[in-house]
Amino acid sequence: MIEIKYNCRTFLNARNQIVVRVRWNKKKSEVGFSTGMCADPLKWNSETQRPLRGSTHIIGKEKIPSRIINNRIDEFLEAIENAFGEYALHNQVPTPSELKELVNELIGRNKSEVAEDNEENEKSLEDIFKKFLRVGSLERNWTEKVHYKYEQIWKQLTKCDPKVSLETLDKNKMIELKDWFVKNGYRNRTITKQFRILKSFLRWMKANSYPVQDSAIEYQPHLTVTKRNVTYLTYKELMQFFNYKFPAHLKYLERARDLFCFMSFTALRYSDLAQLKKAHITSKGIDLYTKKTSDHITIPIIDDAQKLLDKYADYKSEDGCLFPVTSAQKLNDYIKLAAKEAGLDREVIDTYYIGTRRYDVVHKFHEIISCHDGRRTFICCSLAFGIPASVVMSITGHKDYESMKPYIEIANETKRLEMDKWNGKKLKNDIIEAIDNFDEDKLNKMYEYILDLKLAHISTD
Repeated sequence: MIEIKYNCRTFLNARNQIVVRVRWNKKKSEVGFSTGMCADPLKWNSETQRPLRGSTHIIGKEKIPSRIINNRIDEFLEAIENAFGEYALHNQVPTPSELKELVNELIGRNKSEVAEDNEENEKSLEDIFKKFLRVGSLERNWTEKVHYKYEQIWKQLTKCDPKVSLETLDKNKMIELKDWFVKNGYRNRTITKQFRILKSFLRWMKANSYPVQDSAIEYQPHLTVTKRNVTYLTYKELMQFFNYKFPAHLKYLERARDLFCFMSFTALRYSDLAQLKKAHITSKGIDLYTKKTSDHITIPIIDDAQKLLDKYADYKSEDGCLFPVTSAQKLNDYIKLAAKEAGLDREVIDTYYIGTRRYDVVHKFHEIISCHDGRRTFICCSLAFGIPASVVMSITGHKDYESMKPYIEIANETKRLEMDKWNGKKLKNDIIEAIDNFDEDKLNKMYEYILDLKLAHISTD
């Protein structure tokens, strides 16, 4: 007599039906049984895999006590145990179809109940993925952008293997997918990100007792990934861009420049700039809930940002927006052209890997600038001016210092300006020390000198 090791899990499916799944043969074989019972998710204990003691569940128009539901679950668990015992007695390991047939026979189920099990067990990987998207929308309130990310990895997986299935989705398939990404020119950073997205789907399947193979979840592509190049304008470049005078026939580029600079002065994302209305401007600054994260933020309006608000004060739109914002893609295109016109041609090296091959590509800044660089510019310039990271985070909505770390690390100008403070403070101290030693006559002469400088400055203005 052989020993057959197996484990059972009882859970609620997407329709709140109670399902018993059994896995054996080193987790290679799996079958799910629909018990014919439903339960209220709020009255279900996922740790005990049972309804809460003493609870009542409504099925159709009937009220079913937890005692009845537990009896039904026990009936299946006992039938599964007896079925394995019978096969072990004959020194055989059952196939999924054999176990399913014997358990149904021991319970005495009718054809419609067996058909429901078949429907549960015979779902394709695509059906499960579609269910995953539905569940994500309902339970996790996914945005369209999140949906798009998962749909992209599904397309990539099925392009790699149009016949991919639960049975074939193992470590070898993950290796095959990695090779497909490399062959099609995807950068290692992108490949790593796509594997993270795919694995979140695989983990969801495992949590819901689908027969996903652990080797697929545990697989690591081990690709060389360089740190992301955080692109931004230095303060000098930002003001060069802000003050550039565009020819009359390039007004559309001037508008794109203005929108970019406003994002640089306020840390707004494109999505928030596009919905910015007069009501968002208060005595405290810009007051809104961000579209991406729904965070409530208040952004002080600096003088340069106010200049742009005043410049577009007469702009009228049907939806009440403050600025003439076009689509994100078109705005990115116009910003690149505007940056080229304004001479933002600093060279930037982009280093990345595709598989094991390294690439070093040199770009002019105007070739890679985008809307989001405005937000990055705000962060880097603010840090360069000595504004505490905590204050910057309260404006940008970043949750922790880890998310700010890339900006702090790459802002070489920030570090240099921070060190210049030592020089500035030393000079101030030297001046104060010298003034302390002045007699009254020297103090009067210094005052007259400063007054003459001030009057000369006013006359030139």
